[in-house]
Amino acid sequence: MQALLHTRYTSEYFDRQRAKSDAKIAWQYDRMLRFAGVRPGNRTRVLDVGCGAAPGLRYLHERGVAAVGVDVSAAALAAARQLLPNARLVRCDLERGLPFAPGTFDLVLMSEVVEHVADLRLVLAEVRRALRPGGALVLTTPNLWDVRRAVAALGGPTWTGDRDPTHINLQTPRTLRRTLEVAGFDRIAIRTGWKPLARIGGRRLPRQLTVSYPPLIGNGIMASGRA
Repeated sequence: MQALLHTRYTSEYFDRQRAKSDAKIAWQYDRMLRFAGVRPGNRTRVLDVGCGAAPGLRYLHERGVAAVGVDVSAAALAAARQLLPNARLVRCDLERGLPFAPGTFDLVLMSEVVEHVADLRLVLAEVRRALRPGGALVLTTPNLWDVRRAVAALGGPTWTGDRDPTHINLQTPRTLRRTLEVAGFDRIAIRTGWKPLARIGGRRLPRQLTVSYPPLIGNGIMASGRA
């Protein structure tokens, strides 16, 4: 599966990722870190798994945190290197293990990664091995119970999670919690996403609003756990 990711995602894909604004990146990673209850400092050892073109590394770098990024894609790491020439980047296939000693990191980030791996239990167990005791994992992934998927099944637009053929391991809040438990994590927390509203009744709003979904059917999952 990681080989398919390597061939599917080209430099153009990662160029778009690299072009994300600082505000969008900060909004995403601020939420992730608040949810996990961590505030990394310049001595925090952070691993960004599936770092792509380095939005997470960029966020951390701007806050004085030197993190390590890993990805299977040479195109991703090349884009990351252009953005952060001095970043520590490692190319590896997650499903063959992480090239780090046990207990190396205080925090692991995984943004939109787990849906791409075939053996999620193996990958999460490997992440836990790389964390120090009490270290934190925080991840995001599409929610298989997203209400928009049901709308798509009734003839609406294709759900975003189904548009990418490399999404082979989509999770629900319940299955993800169970997989994290089996991988050895505790203090697990799960949250689903919010619905952005730009229009109501066909009329454009002066500013975008966000409205919470009912529990479990939000438009994405955020999860955290401790090693």
